[in-house]
Amino acid sequence: MPRTLRTTHRIGSALTLAALCLGLGACVEEVTYEEPTEPSALDVNSAPVTVELRHLRFDAKQYALTLTLDDLKAMPEETLRRTWLLDLDARPLITNALNILINTPPEEVYALAPAEQNMWKLLNLTAHSTKLDGTSLAPLIDVGENVDLPASMILSDLVGVENHERLIGVDLLTDAVIANVMATHPNAQLRKGPITLENPDGLYEVKYGHIPVSLFDVINGFEDLAEVFGPTPTWEDPGVIHPGFVADTTGLVATTPGFQMTVKANLNALPYEGVDLTNASGGRVNSTPAQIETAFDYTRDDWMVVEGLVDQLVIAGLTMEIHESDQFWPGGTSKDPAPTGDSPVWTEVPKWEFEHLIMDVAAARAEAIEAHCTSYTPPQNSDSPVEAVEACVDEDKWVSIELKTLDLEGVEVPPPSYFWDILIEVAQVLLHSGDIDEGEGSVRLALTNIPTGVTTEQLIDTMKENVKANAKALAEFAKLLNDNADGDPDFFYYQPNEPNGGISSEDWLYFVAPVDLRKDDLGALVREYSYAHPGFFADAGLAEKVSTTLLQDHDDVHEKVRILPGDVLYIEDDEQRRFKLTVGEKPGVHRIALDIERVQ
Repeated sequence: MPRTLRTTHRIGSALTLAALCLGLGACVEEVTYEEPTEPSALDVNSAPVTVELRHLRFDAKQYALTLTLDDLKAMPEETLRRTWLLDLDARPLITNALNILINTPPEEVYALAPAEQNMWKLLNLTAHSTKLDGTSLAPLIDVGENVDLPASMILSDLVGVENHERLIGVDLLTDAVIANVMATHPNAQLRKGPITLENPDGLYEVKYGHIPVSLFDVINGFEDLAEVFGPTPTWEDPGVIHPGFVADTTGLVATTPGFQMTVKANLNALPYEGVDLTNASGGRVNSTPAQIETAFDYTRDDWMVVEGLVDQLVIAGLTMEIHESDQFWPGGTSKDPAPTGDSPVWTEVPKWEFEHLIMDVAAARAEAIEAHCTSYTPPQNSDSPVEAVEACVDEDKWVSIELKTLDLEGVEVPPPSYFWDILIEVAQVLLHSGDIDEGEGSVRLALTNIPTGVTTEQLIDTMKENVKANAKALAEFAKLLNDNADGDPDFFYYQPNEPNGGISSEDWLYFVAPVDLRKDDLGALVREYSYAHPGFFADAGLAEKVSTTLLQDHDDVHEKVRILPGDVLYIEDDEQRRFKLTVGEKPGVHRIALDIERVQ
């Protein structure tokens, strides 16, 4: 007697049994429920087992699926993290943080931690306030004293700024923080997304200078932002740890207690019946992923409705951190290797550390310096000018200072170097003023009540656009709204849709794809997709495949083959056991019968 595969299953929290009974007219045939039995495993050359499969349909039109904040929080975390919403532009955050620090009144600076005080000094660094002691530019002090010229005048002329004009702008430092600290962090390079055949790792590129925001972040108030963007192994070398750039965060809340998400869907709420070849037992494949392309009517404004978001996404408190090295790094003394010179900062200091960041800021600042030479005459020689010192910057930004008089015998001049070699030493000395030891000068930028620039409307619009652009990103989310998978079948039965909305009498077998694999309550796959030869074949050696991934009902993921009574197919399961399928006579318009025999 053939096995009719009828195992108890769920058809979605909102589609109750009563609703199903009331809507039986939309089903192909009456649905019955029987207690499942566990057949024994099939052995090689044992008698064939006959099974019957049915194609069922229960159409839900514009069915509203609503989830509250608690509902969403109860969903598998991995699914929430892979439901990407948007990439948040970090430039306004960093710019605001730097502007707040740079504009802190001097009388309030001393309330800051020592490292923040020194960062304030660096941001407000001018030629006049530059401290040259402890740098390779220190001899310039003696030169200035001997010719009665302030060293700051020579330095300001070299850079081409006024004596009290800031040497480092907020824009340049923002660029460097993004490029050196943020963009080098692994989780600001790649984000989690849907796992597909084209992207089996489920990792997607993050827009440069942005922070990826997932559904998990929004509904949980970005609670683990400091963990996600804290110390993390790099992609290139897991043995190298990026120290991160978010030290602490509080009060970054996107939702209110009244938050809820409602999605209206048109779908067949019933699963597809299939067979687990191990013992020819029944299983059901969630039908929702195969309908994602047509489930949502994007022409309707109300296809997705999100309520209970805050008016403005504001950061109540967030501390960014720029880590520094535990040693002093000298500037270079040679033009080679071009075009940056021989300072070990370029080759031995990670980009995300303060010293490398400042080196890049200085190199970017140098681009605005035009090649020039300036000669200086001591004021007391104004009646009979005598050139005492000449300071030059060439087109490569190579700085050289030369004494032009023999009256300064014994006075040393700073060695030639690139402009950035000068500034890196000045910045390090400044960062450690006030008895801050090397390695203890990491800078913290505290942000308070900083708008992210994202409004509720923008957040919702972006969410909708991302779903429309990548509907598969919603597949795992939608499966949870209509969770009707049961067991672990290797293939399932399908009948195509008719143009008029009906069901074709054609019979097809679909081989399961990765999207069909069940997940546990934590969102992890219950098994790996370990099929060596997915699809259906004409021979036991699996040399002649007869199935294809042709596009049918918006599905081009599954290996599929049309069957007729008398057809013989061969198939291999996920443990590389092979089986023979013989198609029997149809028991009904929407039923098929299969003889299943293990052959290897």
